Amino acid sequence: MKKTYSISEVSKLLNITVDTLRFYEKKDMIHPKINPNNKYRMYDMYNILEILDIIFYRNLDISVSDMYSIMNENDEKKALELFEKKRIDCRNRIRYEQQLLKKLDYLCSTMGPAISGNMSIKKKYFETSYILFEETEEESSAQKLVLKNIPSISNEEFVLGAVIKEYNSDLTEKATFYTIERQIVEDLFENDVERKEGRLSKERIYEENKNNDKIINGFDALSMVVPSEGSKLNKKYIEKIKNYADENKIELEDYVLTHEINTTAYADKQHEYKEIYIKIKK
Repeated sequence: MKKTYSISEVSKLLNITVDTLRFYEKKDMIHPKINPNNKYRMYDMYNILEILDIIFYRNLDISVSDMYSIMNENDEKKALELFEKKRIDCRNRIRYEQQLLKKLDYLCSTMGPAISGNMSIKKKYFETSYILFEETEEESSAQKLVLKNIPSISNEEFVLGAVIKEYNSDLTEKATFYTIERQIVEDLFENDVERKEGRLSKERIYEENKNNDKIINGFDALSMVVPSEGSKLNKKYIEKIKNYADENKIELEDYVLTHEINTTAYADKQHEYKEIYIKIKK
């Protein structure tokens, strides 16, 4: 005689609520037998395999109606179409999560020393970045600029992007850019099909930057993470970097950028840092 399990046993075994199992049964996707003596449901190994199929489809974010089609209508073509689409979605999600992990690595590696007051200087490469939008001295406010550009920027661009500021020779703020690294965009897409299905507007970015007028080209720099002190850079940090450069026979240009780092929230100006980049002469 085949071994059977009660609905509560299956619920514990597969970590699915009893209500969910009843829902799938009502949708005719699992088919337990009913004990004629006590009217209890009896799940055998076949029913458990049905539930495992559902768990697989659920983890692919396949809808209940599509699950039903696959499991009860035996529509192979529809199943293949769904799997192809989910394969693209899965690859895009993995690439996005990889980029999100890189951003978290950056935040942890910069916030730790900054919070502890370890303001060390190091050589670092500023990655080539696309300018998604910018604020100049002519703009009335950063808030208005952001509101104006929100409709054309995807959530992923906001999440993976960075606020970069450029400074004049007197260290006053010249412009504020919202950027995304070119390599991030490249890493998210491998072929035209996935680009069309992708969530970042890569084609729009390329179109806007084809003449190189909306790109910050990458460069070698001396870098240091310092507390943010308003819109004007504190000269003592710049002097510290320049002294380091002199000691190590490194020639610097006047070109200064900062990567703005908000450690808690945008409105919390007491716990805000800048990573300073001063370009090294070739």
